[in-house]
Amino acid sequence: MKRFQIFFFTFLLILTTFGQDFDNLLSRKPLDCSDISHSSSLYFIKYMSVYEIDSAKNLLNYWENKCGMREPVFRAKILLALLSGDFNDFEWTETPLNQIFNYQSRMDLIKSAKYYVYDNYKSFYGYVPPGEEFDNFTRKLALELKTYYNSESIEYALAEFYSDDYEAIFSRLQSKTLEDCLLSKKYNEVVNKYKRMPEFQISFLAGIWIPTGDLAKIGVHPELGMQMGWKKKRLNYDFTFALKFVNASQKYYAKRDKKSEEWELTNRFFGGYIGFEVGGDILSKKGHEIQVIGGVGYDGFDVLKENKEDDLKSSSTSSFNVNFGLSYRYYVSSNLFLGLRVKYNIVDYTLNKVIDFTGNPISIHFSIGMISNAVKDSNLKALGYNRKNLQ
Repeated sequence: MKRFQIFFFTFLLILTTFGQDFDNLLSRKPLDCSDISHSSSLYFIKYMSVYEIDSAKNLLNYWENKCGMREPVFRAKILLALLSGDFNDFEWTETPLNQIFNYQSRMDLIKSAKYYVYDNYKSFYGYVPPGEEFDNFTRKLALELKTYYNSESIEYALAEFYSDDYEAIFSRLQSKTLEDCLLSKKYNEVVNKYKRMPEFQISFLAGIWIPTGDLAKIGVHPELGMQMGWKKKRLNYDFTFALKFVNASQKYYAKRDKKSEEWELTNRFFGGYIGFEVGGDILSKKGHEIQVIGGVGYDGFDVLKENKEDDLKSSSTSSFNVNFGLSYRYYVSSNLFLGLRVKYNIVDYTLNKVIDFTGNPISIHFSIGMISNAVKDSNLKALGYNRKNLQ
């Protein structure tokens, strides 16, 4: 009986012990990145406040290993490197621009006070709540670090970015003084990627058509038209349509068709042009663009009206047109431009033997146009690129 009592109490003791272990095991919350990031951000503040650089480095390595290179970790590593003086084009493991954009998004959220967004995108914001201790500390630290560096250095640009001007970073990266730093090179790689994307363009033309040689007798005529095509890198490809009008300044002789032997006196003039044109930039700087242009097309104009009483059909002359010249554009904005075009047109209106004189006209056009690619525009805008001030 005594043995049974000892066995029974021993069994109860074991059950009680196992029960306590299971209680501890099942009630213990496993650590996740929300816990790790929150605690790490607070310990980072603690270590940096007392200048424990080695502890801060070890903490950031632990934080990165557990949760990956999130924006708060990236920011903390840069500021730590700036404080310790060993910043040397930070060894980014991924495109640093992603972290730049993430921080800008974070600051926009704080500026708009839409803190509820964080609840749905904790991973994007690195599991560190925006606008709290970590953000306030890093902003003050970066503001202090600005005083340590030359205003034309990448270190200063990064300190400025993380302190009081998170929108100025891309204009800084466009400057000549930072062109050799890694961040600027990566920035330019991305900008050039989007710059190479083709853009749709359309412009409206208004100008004058000035005949030369024997053709000068029919006088100068106004011309209206439009161009439509695309631009890729430094080349333009456009279809051109134009109409020229107003009767000739003096009368000239023309025939109804090449078989007719009767010449009629007329001042009739109404013409058109359709063609394809290619242009290449020879200068592109700060919103100004100069191109060499060349094209081929079909050109012509009416010379005689229809005469129903005498059963005479209308008559016109036409010619292939090979043209070349110069084009200038000024970009009022990234998508709107004003232009001036001067072209020399090589034609021969005597080919169908309706008139017996010819010459090579000069066309001068003013233009207003738009150029756009929605994907390209939105990405370049996010990168702070403007065609007007950076080409």
